[in-house]
Amino acid sequence: MNNKIRQAAGRLRGKTLPSKKYTSRYSLGLLAASFSIAVSAQQTNESSLPEISVSAGKSDSRNVVKSAVSNENSGLPTSVTVIDRAEIDRTNVGRDISDLLRRVPGVMAHTLDQGDIGNSIKMRGFFSSSHGADTAVYIDGVPQNLPSSAINHGMNDMSWLTPEMIDSIDVIKGPFSALYGDQNRSGAVSITTRNVAENSIAISVGSQGSKRLNAVISGKSGPIQSLVVADLYKIGGFRANSDGERGSLFIKESMIQGDSLWAVRAAYQKSDWNAAGFLNVNDLRSGKVSDTQRDPSSPPLWGDARRGSLVLSRAPASGAEGLRVSAYVEDYERRRATGANATALNVAADDRRIMGARGVYDMLFGDKAALAFGADVRRDVGTALNQNWPNSLPGTNYSLDQDLDLVTYGVFAQGQYKLLESLKLLAGLRLDSFDYDISNRKLPAASLSYKQSVATPKFGVVWTPVSSIDLFANRGSGFRSPAQSELSPSGTLGPLGANGGSSFPDLKPSKVTSYDFGFNLRATSRWHMSAASYHTVNDNEIAQIAPNVFGPVGNTTRDGWEVESSFDFTSDFSIYGSFGRIIRAHINSAAPGTASDLSVPRDTYKAGAAYATPFAAGKLLFNADAYFISGVPYFSGTPLVKSYSRPYSRYDLRGTYSVGKVDWTASLVLQPHQYSSEVAVGSTAGLLIDPVARTQVNLAMRYRF
Repeated sequence: MNNKIRQAAGRLRGKTLPSKKYTSRYSLGLLAASFSIAVSAQQTNESSLPEISVSAGKSDSRNVVKSAVSNENSGLPTSVTVIDRAEIDRTNVGRDISDLLRRVPGVMAHTLDQGDIGNSIKMRGFFSSSHGADTAVYIDGVPQNLPSSAINHGMNDMSWLTPEMIDSIDVIKGPFSALYGDQNRSGAVSITTRNVAENSIAISVGSQGSKRLNAVISGKSGPIQSLVVADLYKIGGFRANSDGERGSLFIKESMIQGDSLWAVRAAYQKSDWNAAGFLNVNDLRSGKVSDTQRDPSSPPLWGDARRGSLVLSRAPASGAEGLRVSAYVEDYERRRATGANATALNVAADDRRIMGARGVYDMLFGDKAALAFGADVRRDVGTALNQNWPNSLPGTNYSLDQDLDLVTYGVFAQGQYKLLESLKLLAGLRLDSFDYDISNRKLPAASLSYKQSVATPKFGVVWTPVSSIDLFANRGSGFRSPAQSELSPSGTLGPLGANGGSSFPDLKPSKVTSYDFGFNLRATSRWHMSAASYHTVNDNEIAQIAPNVFGPVGNTTRDGWEVESSFDFTSDFSIYGSFGRIIRAHINSAAPGTASDLSVPRDTYKAGAAYATPFAAGKLLFNADAYFISGVPYFSGTPLVKSYSRPYSRYDLRGTYSVGKVDWTASLVLQPHQYSSEVAVGSTAGLLIDPVARTQVNLAMRYRF
């Protein structure tokens, strides 16, 4: 990004932003600081070569008996995937942390190659945006979705995470757990960070000028266990103006006191990126532009972010019963510049102070019943704005400029009861209330105070006619909070303080109601299979209606099914495969001449294998994964005409050789389809895509000590 433009932007916001050169030095300082912290800690005794388990991208959660009473997510009567530490270690993760979810059946996990603009986690036909606003994401009990974001309402941003920080990931399909609130429409993702890890330092280099340096330091001093993870990442990019860099530091201190495991963690991230934008497929095919060019219809695009958080948590020291509490504060700043026209930018910016707390108490009553109940509260204070920058410099016209004070309260309870030895019932309920104060600087007359509530019940049943099979069915509701653009619309582009405007204090929060039924089969100790069918209705959905434009599209309906299976030939060789079919993803009340279907793939295929074998003095581990989507509808032209984008495929190959204290890794990503990407955006000018490199290679070395 041009430094002169960056400095002008900083003065506009009352501070000076560092240049990229300074950012690099600052990030190196973070890495050095992490080593200083680690010097005072006693090293752990994990210097031996770790045992490598193989299950082709699946974890032991496949063997969970759904009829067993449990407050764990894996015990819910619906499709749940648990990603364990071993799977995390063997997954290709480049710029996007959501790559960790690529193997999960029915899940599309990706981000556009446009910088740190959110992490897309799409499932069960939800594909309304590319910023992760369809799925509730929690990390150590802390919600990650940002309500009323200027970039996209409800976006989730996990770019501060690295794989080395994560212990496990639970992926819950459908809005069937009462423990998760805002944006729990397609489902929820719950991530737990690590308390301890093996000391290591790693370096990797790859295609597109990608470079990564990572350090993990863990030690123990008296009762206190320390973990420090420092990470630097830089990429030149496949396309022009698509470079970026990111630095992050994660520090966690934990200790057991009595029956409690206490932990405090701090995280900091700073990132800068440029973005290439979208290209028209017709222009690519005609040779007017090449797939490595940036969008020629706008100035160079860019973004930057700074984020810091502090979290205090308490969990039971052992066992599943007891109180779990998370309290957090966060400072969040993020900007993204998108093209307005050939000479102007629209700069969306969020500047928030976030604080909140969550408590859950888990109880077990033998093997007959379980109960979890709790409450959470969150407050977001700050601004959301979208400012027009003519000639790439700050101007006086805005699409949005609001002061926000958003408070959400929630109480919830969820219980399981084993009516018979073969029959388990589940019921849950959430009550969430919103207390919003929105000051609209663009249209002051549209400012408002908003108070509304929403109830989302859950019901489920599991029948286990024989010990090897569980049959399940669910009915559940989820919700999304109302967006500031719905409660207090800002009108068209113009100056601050304009006349006119009105608010909508009686707007009800959008709800989704979903049904599913399926089975979970443990045919043998080596073969597992499961399938589910679903029907979902979402009222007043927000969807992407044009490039970088999101708005309400009315009620939508989704129907589909998915099936997955895995088989362990031996303890060292296993395979998996899954198929998902979306029968309908329809906008129910679409006006004539507008888009009537959502841009979701009709078919999603996934398959893979993992193999481990001793070799010389060490051990070899191979992973191969294939991913294919097809039948993605889009609407283009005048009037709009429905078409389908080209299929997209991706193949991940990865090999690791562990010998002594060193791991050597080589990985290859193939994306062979030309004029194809995971996201299809229709426009009056035709299909817009984000071209990707057909081949990506990465080499890495990790030294454990």
